[in-house]
Amino acid sequence: MSVISSLRRPRAAAAMALTVIGTSLGAGIAAAEPAVPTEDLPVAGAPMTVGEGEYSYLATHEVTSRASSMQVPEAIAALPVPQQYRPANLGLAAQFDIALTSALASPGGCVQVVVDPRARSGSLFNYGFFPVAGEYCS
Repeated sequence: MSVISSLRRPRAAAAMALTVIGTSLGAGIAAAEPAVPTEDLPVAGAPMTVGEGEYSYLATHEVTSRASSMQVPEAIAALPVPQQYRPANLGLAAQFDIALTSALASPGGCVQVVVDPRARSGSLFNYGFFPVAGEYCS
């Protein structure tokens, strides 16, 4: 399951991710700046269930806050990757930023990372980032 599929308004989120990717590529700048209106962000809730063979990591609220202050989405976007992987890298950064922003909108919220080790489309792993409500975080 992807972050986009868990959004209340998946078309708006998908359009935003494409805008981030297109803007970043067009300007030659590696940045993840999701200018998503608050009403289009996913709402932090219970942790996502994981399928067989998937792994789930639930960050603490402290680690989630630290990731925000360290500007982790921007760091992900700035990673040096071959040009053909740049759109995927910027999409990953945007997804993380959306989950981070939504998690921190919930008092005590945190981010859940779900890793599916089954390779698809030439990837080594598939990642999903999800905002989790504070009541489920430590």
